[in-house]
Amino acid sequence: MRFHLLGSLEVLDGDLPVPLGGVKQRAALGFLLLQANRVVATSKLLHALWPRDVPPTARKMLQNAVSGLRGVLASHGGGPDGAPMLLTHAPGYLLRVDQNSLDLSRFQQLAEQGRGELAAGNWPAAAKVLRGALGLWRGPVLADLAETGINWPELTAIKDWKLAVQEDCFEAELACGRHGEIIGELESLIELEPYRERLGGQLMLALYRCGRQVDALSVYRRTRAALVAELGLEPGRELQELERAILDHMPTLDLPSSVQRRHLLAVGQDPAPVRAPVAITRPTAVEPVAPAVVVDAPDLATAERKLVSVVMVSAQLGLAAGDGDPEDVDAVHQEVASVVSAEVSRLGGVVGGSVGSVFLALFGAPRTAEDDADRAVRASVAIRDRLHAVAEVQIGVATGNALVRLPSSGVPTASGVLLDQCRQLMAMAPLGAVRACDSTRDAADSVIWEDDSAPAGGWQAISCVSPRGATRRPQAAVPFVERERELLVLQGLLDEVRTRRRPHFVTVLGEAGMGKTRLVNELATSSTTAFRGTATAFGDDHGYGPLADVVSGFSSFPTLHADLVRLVGAGELADRLHASLAWLDDPGTEVRPDFPAWRRFLEEVAESEPLIVLLEDVHWANDVVLDFVEELSENAGSVPLLVIATARPELLQRRPSWFGGKRNATTISLEPLSHNGTRRLLDSLLQARELPSELWQVLVSCASGNPLFATEYAGMVADLCTPLLQNEISLPVPSSVRGVLTTQLDSLPIEVKAVLQDAALTGDLVSPSSVAATGQRDAFEVAKALELLEQRDFLRRQGRNSETGEIEYGFRHLLVRDVVTEQIPRAERASKHERARAWFDRLGLDLTGRRAG
Repeated sequence: MRFHLLGSLEVLDGDLPVPLGGVKQRAALGFLLLQANRVVATSKLLHALWPRDVPPTARKMLQNAVSGLRGVLASHGGGPDGAPMLLTHAPGYLLRVDQNSLDLSRFQQLAEQGRGELAAGNWPAAAKVLRGALGLWRGPVLADLAETGINWPELTAIKDWKLAVQEDCFEAELACGRHGEIIGELESLIELEPYRERLGGQLMLALYRCGRQVDALSVYRRTRAALVAELGLEPGRELQELERAILDHMPTLDLPSSVQRRHLLAVGQDPAPVRAPVAITRPTAVEPVAPAVVVDAPDLATAERKLVSVVMVSAQLGLAAGDGDPEDVDAVHQEVASVVSAEVSRLGGVVGGSVGSVFLALFGAPRTAEDDADRAVRASVAIRDRLHAVAEVQIGVATGNALVRLPSSGVPTASGVLLDQCRQLMAMAPLGAVRACDSTRDAADSVIWEDDSAPAGGWQAISCVSPRGATRRPQAAVPFVERERELLVLQGLLDEVRTRRRPHFVTVLGEAGMGKTRLVNELATSSTTAFRGTATAFGDDHGYGPLADVVSGFSSFPTLHADLVRLVGAGELADRLHASLAWLDDPGTEVRPDFPAWRRFLEEVAESEPLIVLLEDVHWANDVVLDFVEELSENAGSVPLLVIATARPELLQRRPSWFGGKRNATTISLEPLSHNGTRRLLDSLLQARELPSELWQVLVSCASGNPLFATEYAGMVADLCTPLLQNEISLPVPSSVRGVLTTQLDSLPIEVKAVLQDAALTGDLVSPSSVAATGQRDAFEVAKALELLEQRDFLRRQGRNSETGEIEYGFRHLLVRDVVTEQIPRAERASKHERARAWFDRLGLDLTGRRAG
């Protein structure tokens, strides 16, 4: 079977078309083919088929569509070898197809091959291969589905990818001297894509080489007019230089001498000597990626100063390897490597390789988590325990700043004295022990340590407690400030649930540290029964921790059956509920989702008295838990049940339609505290301590309305050891605050984060042109990145510059700018500062207070 996506959806068995079902079946197949050989979560597939409102029967309709597709594949797939298969694979479905049977995959392969020829300077071969790739297209991708209103992001990504391949093809053909042949195609395409400067430059060069200098300059004027009128941007540096080169008839615009000689000999002319040219058309700034790729690949040159945790494991293989035969040693080495890799990966780290029997792992790269030190120690303890019978190990863990390089392929690498410190801790650790530095101990909240530090330095980890539920360490008590309105809303909803005996679902959204837990704790102090469940970013619960915690709030698992009998009576119902809920207590066993039984359990508890179910940090919950909460809202009976889920805004990136438009749902967004509210909170935390007015201003500014930040800074000021500058009061960024901000920064796409780093070095107020000059980037792409940063609340729009007409932005939080700046290596920081100053000086504007540095 062959599958065609590059045009209308088409399935062929040999040369005969295979009939498909209705729109939903075709759409399900199209979306699964876009993610071929990758697991697609049921929730994601439902959102793709019903982007606005998912009907109550959506799951049943999806199951019917999948069943129909399986019948189609089974009847036309031929033999089992290489036949397409649609598999149920938690948490959704997996469509397994041969890549050679999919035209999109073939297009990807040819595009990469053509780009390889282009990079090697083999123009004719590049043009031929890229033309072959473009020849696979029969129309817009999934044109028939697009006509029904489907507008998936993957379709836009593939369209942009095709445009980039077309530009590469034009570049190769221009180098081959085919300028006259491609003018018509370029003119048609530039009408549809007037802002793509690379296309405009290619059309200008083709026209110039055909002797049409006036037309080439007209293309530049039209492109500039469109950019200025619509976006307020001037063309990029490359296009401006091309215009000047055309005006000056620069020899660099001529064909390469070898190509020109072939053309002249073909028409019987003697070739005149020509100068060697330089390439005018520039490659795309960002290589397009396959639509199914979710994680952005870092650029080759990306390097950052980051806070990371390093783990070194030394395994003594001699005893386990018997008499030291190389094959026996290798077998033990492979087993140790497998354990290290499994535990490090499970907790979000990366293994950086090994030297002999010493293994290196890194936590905090490429992306930071707020609990990297905790993860590093937990992984180390797990490695120690699993290898107890295999080899004697010594493990060191160190946390601190390092220079991290993020390659486009392979694993990140780190350098700095941190690695030497980790090696020393490992060497000093007793056999079978984990030794960590002071910074790691302070940051690892779920680790139990020996009471005293080791004589030679460092702390020995004994074991770890569960990071979830009631076993989590209590948070610092924070006064309840400026959340009275939100609390009244929750209390009103609880009263309505109690009075009308009707379930209601509340989502409390807020950034880390904004007071979500503090708010729901205030409500939970009422006399109403409340069960609490907490999702964690890591742990041993396979993502079902929140549901297991909720069940534990009702009964301990050893006495669960007896308590269920008291709740619903002895019989089949109690047995069924127990069989379904007991799976949640054993993370080593595959959980069998049973939504009806889980729902019935909550309904039975709420039947006798009003029930509050608090689900915290659901942005970390797995898709099955999120599916259950949404299904519960649609099918829960008339019982007094109030479900409150707290989450960070990234939940809406996973589930954009989360409870959207439902009658029994409310969303509360926690905004930063006001200036006065922040001052009241700091007053309470510092117990009205006498501080200089300048320090109060710094504290309020640094807290920026975030209760967690205020608490951390108050603790820092209360510590008499905190250094304060004499002439200008300045405070270091607390490690917990830095962790929150760095995690938010690392959630950005790598290209967007790079633009934010450029903006941090440009000045207090930044514009697309100034940031583009600082980072030597395309101004149009920078403008799009700044808009996204505004949407993600890293930047805030400050209006238009009266002299340049461009939109200007400022940082939402000066701490964000400081943390971003500190991540940039010193040499790169200096060169970007210099480019920013040069841009302002060249512009000659009155930009007091806006200059870089």
